[in-house]
Amino acid sequence: MILQEYCDIRVTGRNPYPFVNALRESPVACGEQRCAGDVFSGRICRRDLEEVRRLAAQCGMAVDVQEVHSLGGKLRKFRLRYGLLAGFLLGAMLIFYQSNVVETVEIQGAASVDVQKIEAVLAEEGVRRGTWIGDIDLYRCEQRIFTSFREVAWVGMRHTGNRLVVEIAEVKPKTDYLYERMPSNIVSGYDAQITGICVRSGRLCHGKGDGVAKGELLVSGVWTNDEGRSFYTHANADITGIFTRKAELSEYLDQTETRPTGRTFLRKRLRIFGVRLPLTAGKADYPESRTHTTETPLCFLGFTLPCSIEQELTEELETTESTRSADDARLQLNADIVRFEKNLLRDVTILDREIRYRTDEDAVTAELTYRLEGEIGMQSEIFAK
Repeated sequence: MILQEYCDIRVTGRNPYPFVNALRESPVACGEQRCAGDVFSGRICRRDLEEVRRLAAQCGMAVDVQEVHSLGGKLRKFRLRYGLLAGFLLGAMLIFYQSNVVETVEIQGAASVDVQKIEAVLAEEGVRRGTWIGDIDLYRCEQRIFTSFREVAWVGMRHTGNRLVVEIAEVKPKTDYLYERMPSNIVSGYDAQITGICVRSGRLCHGKGDGVAKGELLVSGVWTNDEGRSFYTHANADITGIFTRKAELSEYLDQTETRPTGRTFLRKRLRIFGVRLPLTAGKADYPESRTHTTETPLCFLGFTLPCSIEQELTEELETTESTRSADDARLQLNADIVRFEKNLLRDVTILDREIRYRTDEDAVTAELTYRLEGEIGMQSEIFAK
């Protein structure tokens, strides 16, 4: 494609030679000259066309012009189309802006560290979607993440276009100490009566049906041979027994509850190239509220566009204080007892229970006494750490 603008001229008249001589004396550069009869032809730069027409008019000649295809000629056709030029400039500005702001923050290598906590640390340093990449102090952000989490052994940050990548290497966990190799005894964790014995290692100190006190030795990890030499081992045994456990649960009569009122406000925004454009007028002016935000990316022909619709639902809340009756508090207390037994007594068998309710001006209290059967043995190291 020719960059310079040229045009082919065809000059006709009775006598073309005066025009040819005038053309040679002028500063006009003319190539591919041909003169046949009364016709002169050549190729000139388009900027010299007016001078050629003036010389032809002086010599009484007619000039026919034919444009030569060139890049400059094609661009000149659009010189007055300001909308196209403005769109081109706007597109170039958007591409430049989108390439220099953070669109996504990608965290790689975080297994034990919560990704949301890392994003919160970066947000404190001003690093979030829409942040100008040139304003980010990568070294400071790396040091901040490194000093904020013990699990992080190394951190590095880089950006690829508008994507900010945070690479993390975590500390390798140490191998757990084999406590089952450490010499130890087994002592009773409760005042109980032994109902079952299964000794794998160690010396049994009590038999089935014996009563033991809390902290009393059940299986010893120390034994002595016939020569009087002492040896130490890790006592391993399952000792079950019947014991008593007490607990106390309370439900207060005065309650403070936070519940939704039913009033909501939905705000929509168009996020494009890191800029949020509001689509909804007004704001949620609630004294107490909670907000839930969702974002839906826009797609076209299966491709995800760099823009999305952001919906922010704000729900009004109100705090109320109420006073329950003793019967309602007792019903709730019964539900608490069921959860207590399901969660904290799931490893033992409940043989008997005794529940005593006590009501005062502030709360209803349940005094629980359980008769349980389960594991009573506890490991006790012989040598203190």
